[in-house]
Amino acid sequence: MNEYRYTLIVLLILIAGPLFASEKLFLPNTGDTVLDESLVQINKKINKKSVRKLSQYTQQLANDFQIPLYRVEELFNVYEFTAADVLMSVSIADVSGEPLKNVAGLYFKNKQSGWKAVLKQLMISPGSKVYQQIKKDAVATY
Repeated sequence: MNEYRYTLIVLLILIAGPLFASEKLFLPNTGDTVLDESLVQINKKINKKSVRKLSQYTQQLANDFQIPLYRVEELFNVYEFTAADVLMSVSIADVSGEPLKNVAGLYFKNKQSGWKAVLKQLMISPGSKVYQQIKKDAVATY
């Protein structure tokens, strides 16, 4: 009986493991729970599997932040950012005046540390007007 139970558990792990592994856990780590939750919700709403939603979202960001569409597409295709990461990149670039490629490059190199590390490197502190606008952009999108 124990052998049967052990075999069953191993089979379940082998079958279910890849299903769970394919879902990457998104942790924006901005240092702000409201902003983090908004970014998580954006990723749930706009995932790369829904081509139509992703296309509309890409167009919306290009229009809202007045940047060329190919720049937004580049964030998805070259940097392989999530929808929330793309929003953070364009929002930070917009309100801070930092070039979009610099913001994207900083996050790409510091993904493990999250957006909090990028904001710190760009000297954007919680409570500042720049930070509040970034947060407002994310909450408005969600």
